[in-house]
Amino acid sequence: MYVVVSLIMCAVNGTATQAKDTFPSKAINIIVPFVPGGAMDIAARTIAPFISKYLNTSVIINNLPGAGGAIGFTKAYKTNPDGYTLLIWNTLTPLTEEYRREVGYKTLNYTFLCAFSVDNPILVVHPEGNKNFGDFVKQAKAQSINIGTTGQYTVAGFEGILMAAELGMKINWVAYGGGAESLIALAGKHIDAVMTLTSSVTALTKAGKIIPILIFANKRSIKYPNIPTPGELGFNNMPILYGLTGIVGPPGMDKGKAKILEEALLKAVKDPDYIALTEKVNSAAEPVVLSAAAYRQQTTQLAHVAEKYKTIIK
Repeated sequence: MYVVVSLIMCAVNGTATQAKDTFPSKAINIIVPFVPGGAMDIAARTIAPFISKYLNTSVIINNLPGAGGAIGFTKAYKTNPDGYTLLIWNTLTPLTEEYRREVGYKTLNYTFLCAFSVDNPILVVHPEGNKNFGDFVKQAKAQSINIGTTGQYTVAGFEGILMAAELGMKINWVAYGGGAESLIALAGKHIDAVMTLTSSVTALTKAGKIIPILIFANKRSIKYPNIPTPGELGFNNMPILYGLTGIVGPPGMDKGKAKILEEALLKAVKDPDYIALTEKVNSAAEPVVLSAAAYRQQTTQLAHVAEKYKTIIK
């Protein structure tokens, strides 16, 4: 009888241990460090159902805007590295924030999981304003103009700073909590222009509420084939930045859990229904699929870009 009891107890304990080790066993939280409606929020909510599908658990989106994204970055960095709290971000922004001020994180210390799109900065104006970049530059040299951003040291905001420095433009930067807020302000003619990412502007450009006049890329976008690049207009010395959208976890995550998350994310971004949905939501970001190792490598390269321009950032 004692043998039978012992066997039963071992079986029960084994089952309990197996259940305890099952990951994930509860909902995954993804921090979006900007307000709802912007490029990051759209990206998170588009991919969330597919992450849920491959992890077989719920995915909850938590918007934590503020301080150019640093509030959300720091929250994710300092959270329990149990794999249940992740962060979606646009790499380069956290790197520039590190140079700009004291922050509670180190970008390259996060646990990199997967990157799934590349987005370019774009300059948009009101239909009643200057409709070409040449006239826009002339105006900005003659008088100070108001340009909205989600922070001067986001990807788009930093591109704007480099643009102004290169061309001698007089800019009054107006910070908003997210891309949607700045674009609504532009549509209402409260500011002169917005520097943001291409994925933020699709709906309002289609509605004719705003007009894109320049896309910061080395070649024209398939989604915006009529919008010129700086090189086409003769501005060959203007640095071209880009946003690499991906998901990371806090430092020190268990390697086994990180691998589970990476594999689920890679499946999610390759899912045909996810690819179709990105088209449906009019995402102008270019899809990519980067593993954890490749994502870390790309981010390290972007860290060199931030280092190069650290004097301007500071």
